[in-house]
Amino acid sequence: MATCDIALERVHALLKIDAGSGSLYNHIVKLARTLAQEKPEDALAQVEALSRRLKEASFRGAEAPEAPEPGLAEVAAEEDRKTCAKGYLELVRSPSDITAAPRTLGFVQNFLEDAAMFEWAGVGFGKQESYHMAMSLRALAANTPGLESLRLWGKVLGTEGDYYIAESTFQGAGVPAPMMPEDDVEPRGQGSNRCIYWVKSGQFDPWVRLPHARASQIKAARHMKRMMSGDLAASVVSTPWFPGREEHLLRAQIARITSTCLLAPKNYFEVDEEAPVKNTLRVAEAAMDAFTEELATQAGWCHAAPFLLSTGKSSWPDTEALEGKLTEDQVTEIQAQAEAEPEKALLEGIEADLEELKPEEAEGSPAWSVKRYGDEGVYTAGDGTKSLRVTALRSLIWPGAITVVKGSKYANLYVGSAMKCGTMVGPDKETGLPLRGTNPLMPLAPDDIMDEPADFEEHDEPNPIQDEAESDKGEVDEEEGE
Repeated sequence: MATCDIALERVHALLKIDAGSGSLYNHIVKLARTLAQEKPEDALAQVEALSRRLKEASFRGAEAPEAPEPGLAEVAAEEDRKTCAKGYLELVRSPSDITAAPRTLGFVQNFLEDAAMFEWAGVGFGKQESYHMAMSLRALAANTPGLESLRLWGKVLGTEGDYYIAESTFQGAGVPAPMMPEDDVEPRGQGSNRCIYWVKSGQFDPWVRLPHARASQIKAARHMKRMMSGDLAASVVSTPWFPGREEHLLRAQIARITSTCLLAPKNYFEVDEEAPVKNTLRVAEAAMDAFTEELATQAGWCHAAPFLLSTGKSSWPDTEALEGKLTEDQVTEIQAQAEAEPEKALLEGIEADLEELKPEEAEGSPAWSVKRYGDEGVYTAGDGTKSLRVTALRSLIWPGAITVVKGSKYANLYVGSAMKCGTMVGPDKETGLPLRGTNPLMPLAPDDIMDEPADFEEHDEPNPIQDEAESDKGEVDEEEGE
């Protein structure tokens, strides 16, 4: 009996062992109680299923760890999401007064259509970013009275942030006064200030108007190479010294890129001789006939922006209009400069670019590359023909500048760091420094040290009192000698 009692106690103790999910004894008690309550017909066949059900009902999983407090990165990401959501709602927001009469807006580029052409050439912002930019351009046009045209000029890449650039023209620029030689800013609507530019860093940031380009800033920008930082108020530390902040450097680079890389099909524009402002363009009457097979070559394209001279301006002062305000020496100097560096005609073909670097028996200009994309076939459409081909012209002087054409539609865009290609830069006219094969980030070398002029022969400063005393002394000595 003692042995049986000991064995029974051991079994009872074994049944009461709890490993964390309950003891076997308690499970058997629950199983017996459930069988007594439910009274199944075939208890032996259902005892295993009932046991499994009781185990699942009494299972307690491990407690989940407490969620950590959000870090700085998570908080910043959440703030960015909220900012983007607010900005997107602001872009698609309906007018506050739906009963008001609709306002007449100027021409606004449909960037979504142009983005499809740029994607064929391998340049694009993505569908979401392109949609945001298209809506942002419409919002800028709606909130800016007097706007005549608006388009996306491009995107300038920076070290800490990027710049989105919009180009606009306004109505009623007026007739500017003749420009004096000492004027540093060209009048609005002429030369480098033909258009007004807007900039913003983020997709949902407000547009900020850039200042006018100055000739002194354009000249200084030609002698330096600097990446943009993304901060318009940042100081420009460079050699040589630049007279302004980063917003002025950005505006100067925009003027340089536009002067070189803004293209249009030949015979699409013509100079309006009746316009009060010089070099005003208008769409030709036979503009639609300009889109021919020549657009697949450099022969079908021309520059649509005034060329910048070495002075940073697009033209020399008009001596006839300034008659009576200039001296004869000033008139002679201006005429000599104009003969040494004549103004380039507007709508000049791009085949003449960098002729000095053109290899012998080569066709076209080395400053541009032309490539075709898509279907090369020509199909009949109505009374004429239709082509789905996309032709892209890329600038080799300013990497990132591209012009695309498809059918009867073309567009210009710039996406780059606003830096000129060092291998395409010719020698500097002032210093003669050869920059043709240098590194694009190589700074401009300092000017040569000038030789010191030869010293003049020096003499003692004349002193009348001392000279008179010496002459008197000489007379006395002669008398004493006698």
